[in-house]
Amino acid sequence: MDWKDIIKSDYKGYKVDIPDLPIKLSRNENPYDIPLYIKEEVLKKLAETPWNRYPDGSAKKLKNKLSNFLGINPENLLLGTGSGEVIQIIFNGLLREGDEVVLPIPTFPLYEKLLQQKKVRIIKIYLNEKDFSLDFEKLRETFKNNPKLLILTNPNNPTGNFLIKERDLEKISDFSGFILIDEAYFEFSGLTFLPYINQLPNLLILRTFSKAFSSAGVRLGYLITNSKVVEYLDNFRLPYNLNIFSQIAGEILLSYWDHLKEKIDIIKREKERVYNKMKTMDKIIVYPSVTNFILFRSDKKDEILKKCEENGISLRDFSKEPHLENCLRVSIGDKKENDLFLKILSEVLS
Repeated sequence: MDWKDIIKSDYKGYKVDIPDLPIKLSRNENPYDIPLYIKEEVLKKLAETPWNRYPDGSAKKLKNKLSNFLGINPENLLLGTGSGEVIQIIFNGLLREGDEVVLPIPTFPLYEKLLQQKKVRIIKIYLNEKDFSLDFEKLRETFKNNPKLLILTNPNNPTGNFLIKERDLEKISDFSGFILIDEAYFEFSGLTFLPYINQLPNLLILRTFSKAFSSAGVRLGYLITNSKVVEYLDNFRLPYNLNIFSQIAGEILLSYWDHLKEKIDIIKREKERVYNKMKTMDKIIVYPSVTNFILFRSDKKDEILKKCEENGISLRDFSKEPHLENCLRVSIGDKKENDLFLKILSEVLS
């Protein structure tokens, strides 16, 4: 039998074709690594921990520390190996065949890819072309069919803007399904809907350690929602999903938050500097951002990509996504990396 006759489908997963270059301004990573003294503390604790035993399946110590950090109860938390696993848990637990899911477009591509694994109907709400704002009238039209899930990446990736602000919450508070708000960039934007988790029992808030905590390699994400939903979704989490390294690193990183958040202020200042400099250039449209990345549009997109790659810089090409023709996204690096990017950009656009 040919293997093609027995596979599930011709589904293609979420894979990003980005060259592995020295200056990585393509993946929205934090440009500042964890300080060595924090790494050494993690490694010391890791060396003292038995490797032949399974980790704590409930990650109790990490969950307690994170709940104290957030000012919520541990019962409101579900932890995963990066936010990607948490999204899978949500989809596996909540979505049935035939369910409708409302997804603003363009947004984080992983959502659509994971939804394609399910026999659900994706209702796409295209953002306004000019400023990538969300049309709430169009959104509310989808409510009449009682969709199961509404996904809002806030701030939105790759556009960098808010899709929803606190004043808009009343416009979706009557949504009959679950509302997932992805706050991966909360520490840069400053806006969170965390205070509403008790008020709205259908509200799901997704966070990650990958960005503000400089820990993309640790693979640690978490969901905040009401305890009943956590208790239910926990049935869809694989046992021992968080290894000992992720748990120990997460605990210790939380202890050093005051040290780590200093870099966030630096990144935000650099973002503003880069944005303001880009705004002075011709032949380019630069979109405002409340994150650690900037989306921009230029007819010279291919030249910019080529010149950056020749100089060891990788950017993210979003030009094939809806409403994003000729659009590139640059993550904020350190000052030296940002200066080189601006120099190249200026040369190409001059």
